[in-house]
Amino acid sequence: MAASTDTGVDLRTRLQTWLPKLVLSPSLAIMLVFVYGFIAFTIYLSFTDSRMLPSFGWVGWDNYDRLFRIREWNTAITNLAVFATLYIGISTLIGLSLAIFLDQKIRGEGVLRPIFLYPMALSFIVTGTA
Repeated sequence: MAASTDTGVDLRTRLQTWLPKLVLSPSLAIMLVFVYGFIAFTIYLSFTDSRMLPSFGWVGWDNYDRLFRIREWNTAITNLAVFATLYIGISTLIGLSLAIFLDQKIRGEGVLRPIFLYPMALSFIVTGTA
């Protein structure tokens, strides 16, 4: 009698171990194909002579060589670095300041907190309703 109980517990333990993996495996497979597969395909195409439609004539690093010789590319990369640095820095500073401000005990906190938090909650409400 004890052997059948052990088998039931063992089966339940195996099921608890494998069921989440089994349920998530289709999503993982789809993500691997449609995200990482297309990233790999795009990288492969960047080494070909493709223009508007895929073409599989191999040109190697020639596309990147031409890209890095364009003066506007260097300007674009510099602008991107400046924008990213300032955007991340200013966003972090504003977010931290607002969080510190909201954490303080101030007069009118009951009015200020909902005004500040309502736009963030609104997206969840709209999504839930839709």
